[in-house]
Amino acid sequence: MVAATLIELDKWFKEPGLSLDRTNLLSKLATIELCGWLEEEFDRLIRRVANGRISDADWVELNVIDNTHGFAYTKHWRSMLCRVVGEVFARRVEAAMDAAHPADFQRLKTLLGQLWKDRCSFAHADLQANLANAQLTFNAPSITILRHNQLVTILGQYEAVLISVMPAP
Repeated sequence: MVAATLIELDKWFKEPGLSLDRTNLLSKLATIELCGWLEEEFDRLIRRVANGRISDADWVELNVIDNTHGFAYTKHWRSMLCRVVGEVFARRVEAAMDAAHPADFQRLKTLLGQLWKDRCSFAHADLQANLANAQLTFNAPSITILRHNQLVTILGQYEAVLISVMPAP
């Protein structure tokens, strides 16, 4: 589970006498771990949505999940949802989530956007290139743990709304 990994990374981060490079690498790794968890969560959610609604699970794997490389809300998640259940249902889910949890829905999109930006910066450059980027922030693993906790809560709300809006299989 990603929570245990993040806690372990935070323990290592707090060890005395660590070099700046090591703390930055631990911060970078924590962010990448959280992002990997998010991609798996969205894959799990889309499988749940597709289950019983699309009779071809292999099609969902090959054409939706395997062709989606990320977790930004609109570009990745919403696109997956539309491919499986259509624009009408995607809009119903968004309207229901916005009505039930308006601040959290916006927070979800903001968190996903920031994490996607961080992930792209970290995954497409080595540490020295990351350090040269004056706009890049290395958040301590404790911040990543906080983000994970927020995402667990908000994605739980989102999943409940998603399932309540989806037509029965």
